[in-house]
Amino acid sequence: MRAKIGIISILGLAVLLGAAVATAGEGEHHAAPAVDDARFEFLERLAGSWVQEAGAEASHPGGFEFRVTAGGTAIEEREFTGTPMEMVTIYHMQGRELVATHFCMLGNQPRLTAAPKIVDNTLKFTCSGTPGNAASHDDHHVHGWSIRLDGQGRLLYTAELVKEGQVTESPSLVLTRAQQTASR
Repeated sequence: MRAKIGIISILGLAVLLGAAVATAGEGEHHAAPAVDDARFEFLERLAGSWVQEAGAEASHPGGFEFRVTAGGTAIEEREFTGTPMEMVTIYHMQGRELVATHFCMLGNQPRLTAAPKIVDNTLKFTCSGTPGNAASHDDHHVHGWSIRLDGQGRLLYTAELVKEGQVTESPSLVLTRAQQTASR
């Protein structure tokens, strides 16, 4: 009988120690290592809300928002916020490449790759040939864009939409930082 009590006591102690070890790491979160890439850092500096420049023709209503997320390993961009045209782009590093997946109002998710370097304070992206869930690369999709931060702090955003190998639209926007930043 004494042996059974001793075994039960040891088992109980083992369960308690196991529970203590299992919960010791709860609440502790280790930050992801900082991304060391000038292109990614360029996008990080855009964090906040952007609106079309006052006096500019608002052919596409709504603003843009950039938010650093996922422990600093991804950047979320929302385009035309608060409108039926709202879209999302997620930027992240894939090895040494800065890549983007654009969740488009056209119903596809083209994947894009950044140019190797920022030139003239401009970061360019081109379609990697992966059309997301489109039937083919010939379907209507966002094929590329450039983001330029000019000397006055304006964001010049130009996109290129392609269908069957032909450019169908090439919208350009001039954005300025909003006084109020999104609270999400």
